[in-house]
Amino acid sequence: MTETVSSTALPPPATTLALPRHSILAGLGTLRWRALFVVLFCLVIATELLAQPAVYDYWTFSAVANGLVDLYIQNLGYGAMILIALMLAERALPALPSFARPFVVAAAVLGGAFAGGVVDVVAHDLGAAYLETTRFAGEVLRWAVMSGAVVAIYVFNRRAASAASRVHEAALERVALDRQVLEARLQIMRAQIEPHFLFNTLANVKRLCQSDLDRGLAMLDNLVRYLRAALPKLRAGSTTLGQEADLVRAYLDVLQIRMGSYLAYSLDIPTPMRDHAFPPMMLLTLAENAIKHGLAPSPDAGRIDIRARHEGGDLLVTVADTGVGFGVAQTAGTGIGLANTRARLHALYGPDAELALSTNEPRGVVATIRVPLARVADEPTLLTA
Repeated sequence: MTETVSSTALPPPATTLALPRHSILAGLGTLRWRALFVVLFCLVIATELLAQPAVYDYWTFSAVANGLVDLYIQNLGYGAMILIALMLAERALPALPSFARPFVVAAAVLGGAFAGGVVDVVAHDLGAAYLETTRFAGEVLRWAVMSGAVVAIYVFNRRAASAASRVHEAALERVALDRQVLEARLQIMRAQIEPHFLFNTLANVKRLCQSDLDRGLAMLDNLVRYLRAALPKLRAGSTTLGQEADLVRAYLDVLQIRMGSYLAYSLDIPTPMRDHAFPPMMLLTLAENAIKHGLAPSPDAGRIDIRARHEGGDLLVTVADTGVGFGVAQTAGTGIGLANTRARLHALYGPDAELALSTNEPRGVVATIRVPLARVADEPTLLTA
């Protein structure tokens, strides 16, 4: 259920600058954070005074403290002017061609450093002649180089983060595309309700109605029940383990009349587990595989046992047959049904799910689907994949 919140209950948003797409300082979105960065940066630069041993030889402690404060205020003038210049430059970046943007940024850094130097000259009443000295030029150049380095590191870091984000988005798009491909395969499988099975069953119904009317009607009833269970799933996005078990039961009931005593089966799905979400047609695929490659080629009677249980944090569904076993039957199967099942499980649950095949005792095959129970309970919408 989606919770809605009235806009009147929300606090007013903080004042932020509307950043253009190509903002240099997009990571420091608000003026408050930008100013805080400048304050801290200027404080760190001011501590260079404390790293000069000669200061302690000629200055008293109070003189050192006063000099540190004075240098910090001077640095704030440079930092504030460079920040203002960059904020003005970033407004113009979207309208500029790509090749011109680095030059505009460099000009903003240099212009801001020069403006900071002018502020320092005015604040300390050094006179216009000081602007022509090499000391003034050196200080402006020093701040331009330091600020340019900071901006360059920041820009490269943002580009790296953006590239990583694009790679992540591409990976997500690839996963979504894989799911769409699997969904298309599943739709094709749903649209093909095994024509041979349907035709053979109808032929058997016709034959039984001529020789054994009661068995013919029973097979027809089972076929109708199977189609009623199967047809809605042609467009169903998700289903439950109980619904899939009912579909398999109807399928096996039809085959049981065709195969007679050669087929017996059991379904053990505890009632609390019938409501678990389960991928559509997956259980039927395993049952069809057990019939086609296990029991049908065997000259002896056999059975299929389908069971669901919890094991740790997983849901286990097993389909065990007493057929001919691995690789004995010379059937026309290509294994695409099991391959698609494994691919669907991986798309739905990742490496936490699996389809495992093992030898049944005394003969036959056991197919086991293992899915994480938490994902089954919490993410039923993923079963559409």
